[in-house]
Amino acid sequence: MKRKIFFTWKGLLLWSNHFYGIAAGLLCIETTFTLLKKPPALFLVAFIYLSTVIYYTYAYFDESKAGKYNERSQWYLQNKSYLKIRQLVLILITLYIALFQLQLIEVFSNLTIEIKIILLLTALFSFLYYYAHLVFKIITIRNKGFLKSITITSVWVVVTCIFPIIAIENGNKFFNLFDYATILYLLQQFLFILILAILFDIKDLNRDHDENIKTVVAKHGIKSTISKFIAPLMAMYLSASLFFQLHSPVLYLMQPLMIVILLIVVAHLIQKRTSIHENILLIDGLIIVKAVFSIVLYYTLVVKLY
Repeated sequence: MKRKIFFTWKGLLLWSNHFYGIAAGLLCIETTFTLLKKPPALFLVAFIYLSTVIYYTYAYFDESKAGKYNERSQWYLQNKSYLKIRQLVLILITLYIALFQLQLIEVFSNLTIEIKIILLLTALFSFLYYYAHLVFKIITIRNKGFLKSITITSVWVVVTCIFPIIAIENGNKFFNLFDYATILYLLQQFLFILILAILFDIKDLNRDHDENIKTVVAKHGIKSTISKFIAPLMAMYLSASLFFQLHSPVLYLMQPLMIVILLIVVAHLIQKRTSIHENILLIDGLIIVKAVFSIVLYYTLVVKLY
Protein backbone atom coordinates (compact mmCIF):
# COMPACT_ATOMS: atom_id res chain seq x y z
CA MET A 1 0.00 0.00 0.00
CA LYS A 2 2.83 2.40 0.86
CA ARG A 3 4.58 1.69 -2.40
CA LYS A 4 1.37 2.25 -4.35
CA ILE A 5 0.76 5.61 -2.70
CA PHE A 6 4.39 6.69 -3.02
CA PHE A 7 4.61 6.03 -6.73
CA THR A 8 1.49 7.95 -7.77
CA TRP A 9 2.17 11.02 -9.90
CA LYS A 10 0.67 13.21 -7.20
CA GLY A 11 3.02 11.80 -4.60
CA LEU A 12 6.13 12.12 -6.76
CA LEU A 13 5.36 15.60 -8.11
CA LEU A 14 2.95 17.42 -5.79
CA TRP A 15 3.03 15.99 -2.26
CA SER A 16 6.83 15.73 -2.41
CA ASN A 17 6.88 19.50 -3.18
CA HIS A 18 8.94 19.16 -6.34
CA PHE A 19 6.21 21.15 -8.10
CA TYR A 20 6.85 24.09 -5.77
CA GLY A 21 10.58 23.69 -6.32
CA ILE A 22 10.11 23.81 -10.08
CA ALA A 23 7.96 26.93 -9.80
CA ALA A 24 10.56 28.68 -7.60
CA GLY A 25 13.44 27.69 -9.89
CA LEU A 26 11.63 28.96 -12.99
CA LEU A 27 10.82 32.29 -11.30
CA CYS A 28 14.52 32.64 -10.57
CA ILE A 29 15.36 32.02 -14.24
CA GLU A 30 12.63 34.43 -15.39
CA THR A 31 13.98 37.16 -13.11
CA THR A 32 17.61 36.92 -14.21
CA PHE A 33 16.67 36.81 -17.88
CA THR A 34 14.33 39.78 -17.51
CA LEU A 35 16.49 42.05 -15.35
CA LEU A 36 20.05 40.89 -15.99
CA LYS A 37 19.69 39.55 -19.56
CA LYS A 38 21.54 36.36 -18.63
CA PRO A 39 20.74 32.95 -17.16
CA PRO A 40 21.46 32.12 -13.52
CA ALA A 41 24.12 29.59 -12.59
CA LEU A 42 22.86 26.02 -12.30
CA PHE A 43 23.91 25.90 -8.65
CA LEU A 44 21.84 29.03 -7.90
CA VAL A 45 18.72 27.46 -9.41
CA ALA A 46 19.44 24.21 -7.57
CA PHE A 47 19.80 26.08 -4.26
CA ILE A 48 16.43 27.82 -4.65
CA TYR A 49 14.78 24.60 -5.86
CA LEU A 50 16.09 22.48 -2.98
CA SER A 51 15.43 25.16 -0.33
CA THR A 52 11.80 25.36 -1.46
CA VAL A 53 11.35 21.58 -1.35
CA ILE A 54 12.93 21.37 2.12
CA TYR A 55 10.86 24.23 3.55
CA TYR A 56 7.48 22.97 2.37
CA THR A 57 8.27 19.40 3.38
CA TYR A 58 8.84 20.49 6.99
CA ALA A 59 5.66 22.56 6.84
CA TYR A 60 3.50 19.62 5.77
CA PHE A 61 5.16 17.34 8.31
CA ASP A 62 3.62 19.59 10.94
CA GLU A 63 0.26 19.57 9.18
CA SER A 64 0.23 15.77 9.31
CA LYS A 65 1.17 15.76 13.01
CA ALA A 66 -1.71 18.14 13.74
CA GLY A 67 -4.16 15.57 12.39
CA LYS A 68 -5.33 17.58 9.39
CA TYR A 69 -6.02 14.52 7.32
CA ASN A 70 -6.31 14.71 3.58
CA GLU A 71 -4.65 12.93 0.68
CA ARG A 72 -1.41 14.87 1.11
CA SER A 73 -1.13 14.42 4.89
CA GLN A 74 -1.88 10.70 4.47
CA TRP A 75 0.99 10.47 1.98
CA TYR A 76 3.28 12.17 4.49
CA LEU A 77 2.32 9.79 7.28
CA GLN A 78 2.85 6.73 5.11
CA ASN A 79 6.22 7.92 3.75
CA LYS A 80 7.57 9.48 6.94
CA SER A 81 10.80 7.45 7.09
CA TYR A 82 11.69 8.13 3.47
CA LEU A 83 10.98 11.86 3.83
CA LYS A 84 13.13 12.22 6.94
CA ILE A 85 16.08 10.65 5.13
CA ARG A 86 15.41 12.77 2.05
CA GLN A 87 15.31 15.94 4.15
CA LEU A 88 18.70 15.17 5.66
CA VAL A 89 20.24 14.45 2.24
CA LEU A 90 18.75 17.59 0.67
CA ILE A 91 19.88 19.78 3.58
CA LEU A 92 23.45 18.52 3.24
CA ILE A 93 23.41 19.13 -0.52
CA THR A 94 21.93 22.61 -0.03
CA LEU A 95 24.56 23.51 2.58
CA TYR A 96 27.32 22.35 0.26
CA ILE A 97 25.95 24.50 -2.57
CA ALA A 98 25.49 27.52 -0.31
CA LEU A 99 28.93 27.39 1.31
CA PHE A 100 31.21 26.09 -1.41
CA GLN A 101 29.56 26.81 -4.76
CA LEU A 102 27.68 30.06 -4.16
CA GLN A 103 29.84 31.21 -1.23
CA LEU A 104 26.82 32.83 0.36
CA ILE A 105 28.61 33.83 3.57
CA GLU A 106 30.93 36.04 1.57
CA VAL A 107 28.06 37.28 -0.58
CA PHE A 108 26.06 38.22 2.51
CA SER A 109 29.00 40.04 4.09
CA ASN A 110 29.37 42.24 0.98
CA LEU A 111 25.73 43.35 0.95
CA THR A 112 24.50 46.76 2.05
CA ILE A 113 22.81 46.98 5.43
CA GLU A 114 19.41 47.52 3.73
CA ILE A 115 19.66 44.28 1.75
CA LYS A 116 20.91 42.38 4.79
CA ILE A 117 17.85 43.54 6.75
CA ILE A 118 15.52 42.45 3.93
CA LEU A 119 17.07 38.97 3.84
CA LEU A 120 17.08 38.57 7.63
CA LEU A 121 13.46 39.71 7.93
CA THR A 122 12.48 37.28 5.17
CA ALA A 123 14.15 34.41 7.04
CA LEU A 124 12.41 35.49 10.25
CA PHE A 125 8.94 35.70 8.71
CA SER A 126 9.34 32.41 6.85
CA PHE A 127 10.07 30.82 10.24
CA LEU A 128 7.27 32.62 12.08
CA TYR A 129 4.73 31.70 9.41
CA TYR A 130 4.64 28.11 10.66
CA TYR A 131 6.31 28.42 14.07
CA ALA A 132 5.07 31.72 15.53
CA HIS A 133 3.42 29.72 18.34
CA LEU A 134 6.89 28.84 19.63
CA VAL A 135 7.64 32.54 20.17
CA PHE A 136 4.23 34.11 20.75
CA LYS A 137 1.38 32.47 22.63
CA ILE A 138 -1.41 34.32 20.87
CA ILE A 139 -0.14 35.82 17.60
CA THR A 140 -0.02 33.53 14.58
CA ILE A 141 0.68 34.88 11.11
CA ARG A 142 -1.46 32.22 9.43
CA ASN A 143 -4.53 33.49 11.30
CA LYS A 144 -4.23 37.15 10.31
CA GLY A 145 -5.93 37.51 6.94
CA PHE A 146 -3.91 39.74 4.65
CA LEU A 147 -0.82 39.32 6.83
CA LYS A 148 -0.80 35.63 5.93
CA SER A 149 -1.03 36.28 2.18
CA ILE A 150 1.46 39.16 2.25
CA THR A 151 3.98 37.09 4.23
CA ILE A 152 3.81 34.23 1.71
CA THR A 153 4.13 36.65 -1.16
CA SER A 154 7.03 38.59 0.33
CA VAL A 155 9.03 35.45 1.03
CA TRP A 156 8.49 34.14 -2.51
CA VAL A 157 9.49 37.46 -4.10
CA VAL A 158 12.63 37.80 -1.99
CA VAL A 159 13.73 34.17 -2.47
CA THR A 160 12.95 33.82 -6.18
CA CYS A 161 13.50 37.39 -7.43
CA ILE A 162 15.63 39.53 -5.12
CA PHE A 163 17.99 36.81 -3.88
CA PRO A 164 19.03 35.62 -7.40
CA ILE A 165 19.83 39.21 -8.40
CA ILE A 166 22.03 39.93 -5.41
CA ALA A 167 23.70 36.51 -5.64
CA ILE A 168 24.69 37.20 -9.26
CA GLU A 169 25.41 40.93 -9.01
CA ASN A 170 27.18 40.84 -5.66
CA GLY A 171 30.20 43.10 -5.91
CA ASN A 172 28.86 44.96 -8.94
CA LYS A 173 28.85 48.54 -7.69
CA PHE A 174 26.99 49.76 -10.77
CA PHE A 175 23.92 47.57 -10.28
CA ASN A 176 21.06 49.26 -8.44
CA LEU A 177 18.41 46.98 -6.97
CA PHE A 178 16.16 49.97 -6.34
CA ASP A 179 16.07 51.52 -9.80
CA TYR A 180 12.77 52.22 -11.57
CA ALA A 181 12.71 49.14 -13.80
CA THR A 182 13.66 46.70 -11.06
CA ILE A 183 11.07 48.08 -8.64
CA LEU A 184 8.35 47.84 -11.30
CA TYR A 185 9.33 44.24 -12.07
CA LEU A 186 9.34 43.27 -8.38
CA LEU A 187 5.99 45.04 -7.89
CA GLN A 188 4.27 43.12 -10.68
CA GLN A 189 5.77 39.85 -9.38
CA PHE A 190 4.53 40.70 -5.88
CA LEU A 191 1.00 41.47 -7.10
CA PHE A 192 0.87 38.29 -9.19
CA ILE A 193 1.93 36.01 -6.33
CA LEU A 194 -0.34 37.86 -3.87
CA ILE A 195 -3.33 37.10 -6.10
CA LEU A 196 -2.38 33.42 -6.14
CA ALA A 197 -1.87 33.35 -2.36
CA ILE A 198 -5.36 34.73 -1.76
CA LEU A 199 -6.95 32.41 -4.32
CA PHE A 200 -5.29 29.39 -2.72
CA ASP A 201 -7.23 29.98 0.52
CA ILE A 202 -10.50 29.26 -1.30
CA LYS A 203 -9.88 25.51 -1.12
CA ASP A 204 -9.55 25.64 2.69
CA LEU A 205 -12.60 27.83 3.28
CA ASN A 206 -14.68 25.24 5.18
CA ARG A 207 -11.74 24.02 7.26
CA ASP A 208 -10.67 27.59 8.07
CA HIS A 209 -14.19 28.37 9.30
CA ASP A 210 -14.13 25.28 11.54
CA GLU A 211 -10.69 26.16 12.95
CA ASN A 212 -11.49 29.90 13.23
CA ILE A 213 -8.65 30.84 10.86
CA LYS A 214 -9.34 34.34 9.55
CA THR A 215 -8.01 34.27 6.01
CA VAL A 216 -9.17 36.92 3.54
CA VAL A 217 -11.55 34.42 1.94
CA ALA A 218 -12.88 33.16 5.29
CA LYS A 219 -13.55 36.71 6.45
CA HIS A 220 -15.13 38.15 3.30
CA GLY A 221 -16.45 35.14 1.37
CA ILE A 222 -15.47 33.95 -2.09
CA LYS A 223 -17.46 36.35 -4.27
CA SER A 224 -16.65 39.38 -2.13
CA THR A 225 -12.94 38.47 -2.08
CA ILE A 226 -12.83 38.21 -5.87
CA SER A 227 -14.72 41.46 -6.46
CA LYS A 228 -13.13 43.58 -3.69
CA PHE A 229 -9.58 42.28 -3.72
CA ILE A 230 -8.70 39.96 -6.61
CA ALA A 231 -10.14 42.17 -9.37
CA PRO A 232 -8.35 45.37 -8.20
CA LEU A 233 -5.11 43.43 -7.71
CA MET A 234 -5.39 42.09 -11.26
CA ALA A 235 -5.82 45.63 -12.58
CA MET A 236 -2.77 46.77 -10.58
CA TYR A 237 -0.74 43.81 -11.83
CA LEU A 238 -1.68 44.54 -15.43
CA SER A 239 -0.80 48.23 -15.05
CA ALA A 240 2.57 47.53 -13.41
CA SER A 241 3.41 44.91 -16.05
CA LEU A 242 2.51 47.17 -18.97
CA PHE A 243 4.54 50.06 -17.53
CA PHE A 244 7.50 47.75 -17.02
CA GLN A 245 7.29 46.45 -20.62
CA LEU A 246 6.24 49.76 -22.17
CA HIS A 247 9.01 49.82 -24.77
CA SER A 248 8.94 46.08 -25.51
CA PRO A 249 7.66 44.48 -28.75
CA VAL A 250 3.88 44.11 -29.03
CA LEU A 251 4.02 40.33 -28.49
CA TYR A 252 5.83 40.92 -25.20
CA LEU A 253 3.02 43.24 -24.10
CA MET A 254 0.53 40.42 -24.67
CA GLN A 255 2.07 38.36 -21.85
CA PRO A 256 0.46 40.21 -18.91
CA LEU A 257 -2.88 40.25 -20.76
CA MET A 258 -2.69 36.48 -21.18
CA ILE A 259 -1.80 36.04 -17.51
CA VAL A 260 -4.76 38.14 -16.38
CA ILE A 261 -7.11 36.10 -18.58
CA LEU A 262 -5.72 32.89 -17.09
CA LEU A 263 -6.13 34.33 -13.58
CA ILE A 264 -9.80 35.06 -14.31
CA VAL A 265 -10.33 31.53 -15.64
CA VAL A 266 -8.58 29.95 -12.65
CA ALA A 267 -10.52 32.11 -10.17
CA HIS A 268 -13.71 30.74 -11.73
CA LEU A 269 -12.58 27.11 -11.90
CA ILE A 270 -11.31 26.75 -8.33
CA GLN A 271 -14.68 27.73 -6.89
CA LYS A 272 -15.97 24.36 -8.15
CA ARG A 273 -12.93 22.28 -7.12
CA THR A 274 -11.98 21.33 -3.57
CA SER A 275 -9.27 18.71 -4.14
CA ILE A 276 -5.76 19.80 -3.19
CA HIS A 277 -4.03 18.57 -6.32
CA GLU A 278 -6.39 20.44 -8.66
CA ASN A 279 -5.85 23.68 -6.76
CA ILE A 280 -2.08 23.27 -6.78
CA LEU A 281 -2.03 22.56 -10.51
CA LEU A 282 -4.40 25.42 -11.35
CA ILE A 283 -3.08 28.11 -9.01
CA ASP A 284 0.61 27.39 -8.51
CA GLY A 285 0.75 26.06 -12.06
CA LEU A 286 0.25 29.66 -13.19
CA ILE A 287 3.67 30.50 -11.75
CA ILE A 288 5.21 27.93 -14.07
CA VAL A 289 3.13 29.09 -17.05
CA LYS A 290 4.08 32.73 -16.50
CA ALA A 291 7.77 31.99 -16.01
CA VAL A 292 8.01 29.67 -19.04
CA PHE A 293 6.17 32.16 -21.23
CA SER A 294 8.55 34.96 -20.16
CA ILE A 295 11.64 32.82 -20.78
CA VAL A 296 10.40 31.73 -24.23
CA LEU A 297 9.56 35.34 -25.15
CA TYR A 298 13.01 36.45 -24.03
CA TYR A 299 14.66 33.94 -26.33
CA THR A 300 12.40 34.62 -29.31
CA LEU A 301 12.22 38.40 -29.08
CA VAL A 302 15.47 39.43 -27.41
CA VAL A 303 18.13 36.84 -28.15
CA LYS A 304 17.23 36.65 -31.85
CA LEU A 305 17.64 40.41 -32.18
CA TYR A 306 21.36 40.16 -31.41
